[in-house]
This record gives sequence, structure tokens and C-alpha cells, in this order.
Amino acid sequence: MKDNLEKNISLLAQELIGKLSKENLEISFAESMTGGMLASSLTKEPHASKVFGLGIVTYSETMKINLLNCKEETIMNEGVYSEETVLEMIDGLKNLSNAEVLVAVSGIAGPDFPKNHEVGEVYIAIAFNEHNRLYNKRFFGDRETIRLKTVEFCFAEVLKFLK
Repeated sequence: MKDNLEKNISLLAQELIGKLSKENLEISFAESMTGGMLASSLTKEPHASKVFGLGIVTYSETMKINLLNCKEETIMNEGVYSEETVLEMIDGLKNLSNAEVLVAVSGIAGPDFPKNHEVGEVYIAIAFNEHNRLYNKRFFGDRETIRLKTVEFCFAEVLKFLK
């Protein structure tokens, strides 16, 4: 299963690099639960340097607040695992990157999970040309599988967004 996910992610990353290169676009990531896996998956492929600008991992709430300017009130009231938080992560990423395509991810890969949330719960925001798309997904599997499925989904959705 993981081998198939990794192969598919590689194919999607290659397609994404090709599409971004052709359109002369750059992509940047603000990652939490994926821990840099979006950036790493993209940069495993040739020519990623032509399209990849910035990858930032803000695993803690403090770093989301300090580096991405997420509001403490948002995290306290809506939670770190929320559409509101990933939108603020995207806004913070806009201030750090000149990329036209932005992706922010926050979620729970497990095995533990906070009250009122579930393992595999993932919030994703994708921004392109001042348009945002929000996703609340639930992926199943172990910690690594959930993270891989998140990367696969993000790459596939960015490609759809760019069409």
C-alpha cells in the first residue's frame, strides 16, 4: 500500500513540476502534520528547484503564531485542527513567499488524538490567484499512511486547481 502511495506521489510530483514549469508558477508549503513531507516529496523529483520556493514546518501552535502569524484566538477558539487555522497559515505563508500557489496542512496523524477530533482528520487550504479552496478530509491507516495520503491528495488537488 505505502509503495503504491509513494509511486503515485512521485508521478503526481513530476506532473506538478511539469505543470508549474510550463505555467511559470512557483509553489510553497506551510506544513504541520506532514512534517515537511510535501516539500520532501516534491524535491525528490528532478527540476523541483524551478518551481519550489519555500517549505516551512510549523509543528507547534507557538510556531504557527510566531512564524505564520496565526492568531492565538483562532487556535484557542477554533482549534489548531480547523479550516480557520489553515486559512491563517496560508495568509502567513503569503507574507513569507512570493509563490503563486500555496498549500497549508494541519491535522492528526495519530496515534493519539485530542477530544472532539479523530485520527486521520486533516485540514487543507490551497491558494492560487487569490482564490482559496478548503478541505476537511479523513484519511485512514497508520500514521505514515495518513501522511502519505495527505501529500497525495494535496498534489492531486493542486493539479486540478491549476487546470
